[in-house]
Amino acid sequence: MSRWRAQAAEIPDPDLRAEALAALADKRPLLDGAALFWILPRRRQPELARQLVALQILANYHDRAGERAALLGSEEPAGAMRALGQAMDPSAALPATYGPTDGSVGAYLSALAIVCRRASAALPSRTVLSHLLREVRRARSMDIEHARDGASRVAGLQQFAASEFGVRDDIRWWELTAGASSLLTAIAAIAVAADSSSTEHDVEAAIDAYIWVGAVGTLLDHYIDFAADGVSGAHNYLNYYATQELAHLRLRYLIDRALREVGRLRRGERHQVIVASMVAMYLTSRSAQGVALRETSHTLIAAGGSLTRLLVPMLRGWRSIYREDDA
Repeated sequence: MSRWRAQAAEIPDPDLRAEALAALADKRPLLDGAALFWILPRRRQPELARQLVALQILANYHDRAGERAALLGSEEPAGAMRALGQAMDPSAALPATYGPTDGSVGAYLSALAIVCRRASAALPSRTVLSHLLREVRRARSMDIEHARDGASRVAGLQQFAASEFGVRDDIRWWELTAGASSLLTAIAAIAVAADSSSTEHDVEAAIDAYIWVGAVGTLLDHYIDFAADGVSGAHNYLNYYATQELAHLRLRYLIDRALREVGRLRRGERHQVIVASMVAMYLTSRSAQGVALRETSHTLIAAGGSLTRLLVPMLRGWRSIYREDDA
């Protein structure tokens, strides 16, 4: 983090420099969460931690750029999430925004992409690489979320869910698109594949399980932002449920389901630590612990089981130390 912060601080353009630094600061819990996947392989790999964090930094940067472009009325947001697919693909040219390497923001993004591409190049097979790139490209659902027109946004997300996931009766279409934007399936694939004992089946099973985890992560993010999004008019996935009570009931189910799904993976207890940490992280935020949500947050924490309950006071302490009020 210190390395990337120092490099971002050298970007000459003041607006782009501020954007890069804000992407590092605003969603610090997501960067720590990505780094936590480092625990999945038995052997600790510092390079893996660097790759996971670099991918999340790029995702945060492009997310902010897409939001800014949408606010300005751009139909094709500059720096859209779809650039991530090119950044991760060793055989593809880097996006135009990633150059020239002259100390501009392009140099910063190129340096991040190089670290990410090392993760892609180290994967054990082309099949695993294709799975990873598919999951990274699915993050373009976030580009659709940034659409200003509500009807177009809903239609675009529905079309995206149908084309990417087909018909599923066990999970709602908006839960699939929410999970795709989280990048957690891609992060899990990188971490699982980094273990030399992992097979292609292990990677595929992790991706399937983290579809549920990704849905939980994005929906909890929207849960704590619900009141603020209502004021600003921002897109919020909880509005797709008929009532907020139904949304909260569904969240309880999804948290339980995600923990059960990852528990079936090889070394499932390590995956459960990650998921429980994510749930505790969101539900210890200032918004989640405020008067309006406190009671509901307690029921969601309970849905995460004993490990989540154990982690809640630890995450409260972490937030206090790092002054992280919200996710």
